[in-house]
Amino acid sequence: MSLKKYTRMCLWNSCFMLGIIIGMFLNLSITDFECTNYLLEHRRVDFNYSTIKTVWVTNVTRKSTKKPTQLIRPRYYSTELGIKEKLFIGVLTSEEKITSLAVHVNKTVNHLVDKVKFFITAQHKIKRKFNYSGLVGFTDTRNRYRPFQIIKYIGDNYLQDYDYYFLMNDYDYLNARKLKETVEGISVSMNVYMGNPVHGSSYCNLDSGILLSNSVLGAMMEHLDWCVMNAVTDNHSQNIGRCVYYSTKLECQKEIQGQKLPSYELKRFVLTDNMHRLTKEKEFNEAVTVFPLIQGHDHHLLHSYYSKERLVALRKEIIELEAGLPEDWPAGERKGAIPATRFDLPKQYYFNTTHMFFPDDSTIIRKHTKGDSEDINSVISHVKAKVEHLHSGKYQFRRLVNGYRSFDLSRGMDYKLDIGFRDLFTGKEVIKRFEVCKPLGNVEFIPAPYVTENNRVTLLLPVEETETEQVKKFIDCYSKTIMERREKTLLMLVFLYQANTTSKGKEDVFGEIKEIAVRLSNKYKSEDTKIAWVSIRLPQSEDFIDLANYGSLNFALIDLALKKIGLDSLILIVDAYSEFTYDFLNRVRMNTIGNFQIFSPIPFRFYNPTVTQMQGKELHKNAGHFDNQEYRYLSFYAKDYVFARKQSKHLIPLIRVDNDTASVLTEETKHFSNVFEMFVKFSAQEVHCLRAPEISLKVMYHEEPDESKGNWFMGTQAQLSKLVLQKAEELQLDNYKND
Repeated sequence: MSLKKYTRMCLWNSCFMLGIIIGMFLNLSITDFECTNYLLEHRRVDFNYSTIKTVWVTNVTRKSTKKPTQLIRPRYYSTELGIKEKLFIGVLTSEEKITSLAVHVNKTVNHLVDKVKFFITAQHKIKRKFNYSGLVGFTDTRNRYRPFQIIKYIGDNYLQDYDYYFLMNDYDYLNARKLKETVEGISVSMNVYMGNPVHGSSYCNLDSGILLSNSVLGAMMEHLDWCVMNAVTDNHSQNIGRCVYYSTKLECQKEIQGQKLPSYELKRFVLTDNMHRLTKEKEFNEAVTVFPLIQGHDHHLLHSYYSKERLVALRKEIIELEAGLPEDWPAGERKGAIPATRFDLPKQYYFNTTHMFFPDDSTIIRKHTKGDSEDINSVISHVKAKVEHLHSGKYQFRRLVNGYRSFDLSRGMDYKLDIGFRDLFTGKEVIKRFEVCKPLGNVEFIPAPYVTENNRVTLLLPVEETETEQVKKFIDCYSKTIMERREKTLLMLVFLYQANTTSKGKEDVFGEIKEIAVRLSNKYKSEDTKIAWVSIRLPQSEDFIDLANYGSLNFALIDLALKKIGLDSLILIVDAYSEFTYDFLNRVRMNTIGNFQIFSPIPFRFYNPTVTQMQGKELHKNAGHFDNQEYRYLSFYAKDYVFARKQSKHLIPLIRVDNDTASVLTEETKHFSNVFEMFVKFSAQEVHCLRAPEISLKVMYHEEPDESKGNWFMGTQAQLSKLVLQKAEELQLDNYKND
């Protein structure tokens, strides 16, 4: 080959190789750039002990996988607030001792602590062999691993529920009351590994019981594999102590924040013969645990003794407290709250034996209700008994001269009574003043059935012919705040047709509203969110007074609407002038409980915006007020309504068809002003009636007739009286000028 050809071939090859190199460089540069950008957000790291391995993912198209998160409320308030129970008791036992020692441990401990569990080796099916609750069986029969099986079970099931965990054997007697006092004196922020050390060791002795805090148990759960692999002995105390030390570096603690867990080890096993001697020993009387017991009745003997000693101590404490009480009556009652300023003084109401004077801003005098009358007579009777006890045979009760009472939220009802007595020696009347307190009772928790926020709410909205425009505004607001959120609701419109009004075709007065309802239902296409209606034909106007008798009309609306709604529905009665949010519906779901409770929210009613000069819809004392006289808004379950309705049918007849409506719109049927009153009088005994202010239920200003008078006056009786007097003065002045 000539030199010229060789040079030409090398030049061509060089260009070819240079092109390949440049192409590879560009390809690597582009690939690295794309991969780096992606891996900044999408990189998975696998941890394998001390080795960290990074796995790179390439050629993946990024897509948005984020979904709108929905707030999931916990089942219980305590879960959301992180509130835990105090004490969990774990007892190590066996199948042989379940029916002997373990049963007696359960009888002396279970009613005093939050939770007790018994752990055994289950070689058989527990439920078939033992008809007991609280048993946990493990199929692994290796004894050395028993503590860690228990730790894992507690950690998997109860780690978020309790502050402290106490482990013990079935032959230990536990003074549960004293143990509870001990743990209540220790801060929950402390790491607790507490008990009595094994002789010559830094580990707590399981025979006397071991107390573990939530934080220590959680740390043991994290290192449970290490603890299992290093369980080299059958001694449970050493295995538990070694695991605690590895997890938290804690040794057995004899005392924490001044609290101890003393125990007493019995030297003689015949407890009945040695009980008299033991009761004189200080260590025995202060013990939280006593061990070992070989007979079941020994648990009850010790429990009886420690309970008696506690009762003696409590009685001694009561006597000491009584000795230090001042000479107040009732003895030991706390003093009333001191007002911060002179503007915070509690209001005092003046009364006599028959009437209350100025009970509110619009009433001058009011006759006592049955409850008030019984309360006042009871207080006077107690005062008479007290005077008879202190001054026997000297004074004779004559009359109540003056009476004042005020309610203190921190104390109760305070009475000041001026009572006249006849002095039996002189015959003269003597007036004495007494201050008496009727204290508040203890707070009582009422157990209620479990309810959720997933129940469907059926809103019942009566619509009159004069409210069509307002109903359109209501539906527009309802579709934006409720239907767009896909809330589980059904809006049931109840159209009230007058006797001669057309209900079909283009002349239908509610035709436009029906079209809007159909359009919105088709738009959302969901069974959970829809609008329906039912039509009711009212009787002739001469057959009833007027629609001002709205309380009786509500019974007819609900009776007829239930045919389309069903008896399992949660019903909420609203009107066209109300506005609310989905939060209000959630509170309706939570506060309305079938066969247990109905809910009557107190709405915020706006004043006339022309007068207040406030055009917004925010809650403000100058914009409106919570109308505690409004009972129209009510939620209940249909079955509860049907039960109460049947009980009251002798006062207000049941409505089955439109023609029956006239029977409830007469003077004879004006027994109830609203449905709430019917529930109070005729609901089942266990059904409660709850009323509470509701900030999310707002009522727009509108004029409506006074139901009791059939007029359009919107004011208090005091305002009406002022107007009447003012008008009388004007007429008297006109007559004087004419004369």
